Amino acid sequence: MRLVEKIVVTRPVVIKVKLTPRYREILLARLGHALELAERELKRVEAELGQLQGKSQAEALEHLRREKVAARDRLRQQYESVKNLPLGTELVQGRTESLVEVGVGDEASRLGPVEIVIEEGKIVAVREQGL
Repeated sequence: MRLVEKIVVTRPVVIKVKLTPRYREILLARLGHALELAERELKRVEAELGQLQGKSQAEALEHLRREKVAARDRLRQQYESVKNLPLGTELVQGRTESLVEVGVGDEASRLGPVEIVIEEGKIVAVREQGL
């Protein structure tokens, strides 16, 4: 068996965005647009439901209607949540992985997750979380 001194491994990276007034506006606009689309889709399904005669089709559309109502309600809740979040809150925007070289004698904390914090389009912090 051969001993290896160093190895490159992956570790999780969480990308966060700091809530600023500008970013809140962007988020609220996106959520508002998604909410409008959800409302339109719900109205379309409800209109189709009102025109149906067959029971099996009506049941399927009613199930779809309930899903659309739940989606709309989740969007409303997200919208209100974003409106009420304090400025400076860090919101998870995505997840990825990074490569890190570790070797014998290194701190095991280097294997832990990393956070990248973005504010107004610029990286303002890179934090190693450790194990």
